[in-house]
Amino acid sequence: MSLFDRYIMRNHALGMIPVLLLLLALFSFVALTEELEQVGEGRFTQLDAFLVILFTAPRRIVDLLPVTALMGGLMGLGAMANHQELIVARAAGMSKARMARPVFLTALLAAIAVILLQSIVVPLGEREAIQLRSKALTETTVAAGGSLQFWTRSGRQIVHVADVRFNRILTGVEIYDTDEDGRLSQLIEAGQATIAGLDTWLLEDVRRTRLDGLSASEETLPRLSWTGLLSEEQANILILPIEALSLHDLVRYIRHLRANELDTHYFRVVFWQQFSIVIAVLAMGLLALPLLVGSTRTVSASQRIVLGGLIGIAFYLLQQVSGHLAGLFGLPPALTIMTPVLLLLLISVLAQFWRAPVRRRSLRSPAGS
Repeated sequence: MSLFDRYIMRNHALGMIPVLLLLLALFSFVALTEELEQVGEGRFTQLDAFLVILFTAPRRIVDLLPVTALMGGLMGLGAMANHQELIVARAAGMSKARMARPVFLTALLAAIAVILLQSIVVPLGEREAIQLRSKALTETTVAAGGSLQFWTRSGRQIVHVADVRFNRILTGVEIYDTDEDGRLSQLIEAGQATIAGLDTWLLEDVRRTRLDGLSASEETLPRLSWTGLLSEEQANILILPIEALSLHDLVRYIRHLRANELDTHYFRVVFWQQFSIVIAVLAMGLLALPLLVGSTRTVSASQRIVLGGLIGIAFYLLQQVSGHLAGLFGLPPALTIMTPVLLLLLISVLAQFWRAPVRRRSLRSPAGS
């Protein structure tokens, strides 16, 4: 990697940082106003609201990185263009495609950061935010132990959950039913439990033991539908929103649903929406260079921000519309969601090799010749 490559990467990255901080502060402020509306409910305080915003910040960073890659490139590389550094590089024989290499590497690092955030940081932050909010609003707690060890009681039913797989599937589920005198009347043990509908759970690998006085009967069931396993607040403590799952957990959860012949369409939509962010970072980062190279006039930073913002908003709306179309009309998620971002990537790559036509002035012969 040459010194000029590192110089371009440095300027691109330095342009992205203030843009990301500005957008993150703006969207975090909007989210904070919503959280502050819950202050006073239960034990939810202003400090809890600020902590929730802090824990959910990584998810906002992931959503903002595509437009940040574009606007940061327009800012950082735009400063180079205003100082004629890009023109000098072109005059020295460096092609636009060659100049795109460090820009692509910067966008690639940002895409890797998206994957790491989606895989590790976002699920942890979302879980902390959900547990903090649920604990403060409902005063529900999770007993700490070697594993999750969740216990709850509702009426005559006591539920124990040993752990959670893929942040969505309850494992080691035990349901204790008691009679009016508080004596155990039924014990249900399930290997795992999955949400099958509104307040409906699908228990798998079930062993049900019924107690009647001094006698007991036992039966084994492959599956059992059960309602009222957990309240909505309790489920929020244990189960992450599907949008907060990592790509790896989404793939495993989709495979689990398919194995149990459950509908996976919505979860595939979410998977491709999350994956499209990675490709969008690459595409938007690359798009900054052709918007700058070849310009013969100096453009202010505010004009670049407006240009990048308009392109980013238009692309974001297009992505949201494609996701909703895939969900509402049952369209193939991969084709519907990935088509816009792949087209943008193709345009960004082809733009590196496009040359503006050179206008030649016609030479007029001197008068009287």
